[in-house]
Amino acid sequence: MAALIAGRTASEMPGLDIAEQKSWQNFLESTLRMYSALNRRLTDAHQLSLFDVRLLEMLDSAPTGCARMGDLAEALPSLPSRLTRQVRRLEGQGLVRREASRDDGRGVVAAITEDGRVAAEQAMVTYAQGVRTYFLGHLSRSQIAAMGENCRRISVGLKVAERASRTRA
Repeated sequence: MAALIAGRTASEMPGLDIAEQKSWQNFLESTLRMYSALNRRLTDAHQLSLFDVRLLEMLDSAPTGCARMGDLAEALPSLPSRLTRQVRRLEGQGLVRREASRDDGRGVVAAITEDGRVAAEQAMVTYAQGVRTYFLGHLSRSQIAAMGENCRRISVGLKVAERASRTRA
């Protein structure tokens, strides 16, 4: 006989009912599959990972074409050491360069190069096509709006939790 959680049928995941577990599993599986499909598509077409394209997109859309490394690590989100390796690799490809911050000589910024802007523009076409194919193409307009709002709420909650854990550390 299945255990009950406040009148709901418990799942194999402690503290979750069956509907909650199934919802989580569907979300996680679709997210991992989508990441994999987009990453493969971008790597095959441009020799850039999804994280590379996101980084180039962020730099390309920045008013100065550059951003502090710490801000990039937080926005992606990525460990600073992982971001440093990623930027070093993109630097080797001539797509970005690292330089001292103009605002704070101790800080380091990543700046997009002209070759990086071209690569970002080309990769963004492939990226957008993949998003349309793998994500938007399976949803109605109202489902797209609801998905966007739900993900925004989740993201806000995660950002608040991250900030709280950093202040405790």
